[in-house]
Amino acid sequence: MDKNIQSFLDKHYLRAVSFLVILILIGAGYWGLRRFNPALFLGKPDFIAVPNDQLPNQNKELPPEEKPELLNINAATAEELQTLPGIGPSMSQRIIQHRKEHGNFASVDALTDVKGIGTKTLEKLKPYIGVE
Repeated sequence: MDKNIQSFLDKHYLRAVSFLVILILIGAGYWGLRRFNPALFLGKPDFIAVPNDQLPNQNKELPPEEKPELLNINAATAEELQTLPGIGPSMSQRIIQHRKEHGNFASVDALTDVKGIGTKTLEKLKPYIGVE
C-alpha cells in the first residue's frame, strides 16, 4: 500500500478510536448522574420528596392528650377484643378464659401464653393493647 494511504488510515483510525472513547466517557458520566442524582433530570425539583433526617425522635413519648387509648387486655370484653386485628370470637374467648384461669396478664408479651397467639400476632396487636 502507498505510504500516503497508510498514513491517512492511521490518522483517521486514531481519530475514530478517540471519538469512541470520548463518547463512552460522556455516557458513563451521564449514567452516573442519572443513577446517583435523578433530581437533575426531573422537571420541577421543588416537588421531589426528600427524606428529612431532622425529624423529631420517633421514640419520644407523646403528651398524654395525644396518646392513643390502648385496649386494656385485663379488662376487655369479648366484643372489645374482637375489634383487634386478627382476633375473632374464638380467640377472644381463649384470651378471656386464660385470664380467668391464670389471672391478669402481667405484660402485653404474656399474651403469647394464650394458645394461637404467637410473636407475629403479638406484633400486630402491640400498637392497640396495653395492661393496667
